[in-house]
Amino acid sequence: MGSLGLMRALPFMFLIVAGCAFDAPSAAPPTPVYEPAFTETVYPILLRDCGFPDCHGNTDRFFRVYGPGRTRLIAPTPENNTTDDPRSDAEVRASYERARSMLASAGRAEDSVLLRKPLEIDRGGAPHMGIDHHGQDVYQSVDDESYQAILQWARTGFPGSP
Repeated sequence: MGSLGLMRALPFMFLIVAGCAFDAPSAAPPTPVYEPAFTETVYPILLRDCGFPDCHGNTDRFFRVYGPGRTRLIAPTPENNTTDDPRSDAEVRASYERARSMLASAGRAEDSVLLRKPLEIDRGGAPHMGIDHHGQDVYQSVDDESYQAILQWARTGFPGSP
């Protein structure tokens, strides 16, 4: 390649190399404690407060909570009605992974979608379809005991959190 050809190719090679240099790796979601904090405290709260078939038991929603009396990970059949069987390890793990993913893209647990969506908007929450028949969201304030349990668990995935 002559010097003229090299000079013409140089800007394109620079763009290719520069483009590679600016690709930012995607960050993995935080990894809060699984056992016992999630399995024994947070999972039952999410199942009770969020896992309704029309809410986060609905397969059309990304965030899902699976378990007894709610949507099951493996759908019951007429021959095998597992609706009220005890929770399975796979259901708890799948619910954990979905909850964990709702912490991604937040610098603090408090700023995550998982903690903002179920909180009243005038208390720092985000728009959420989970309004009850009284017109209220799942948690009225950050002082709610269940909200605090989820927050404390979520913080274990954010280094340096209180």
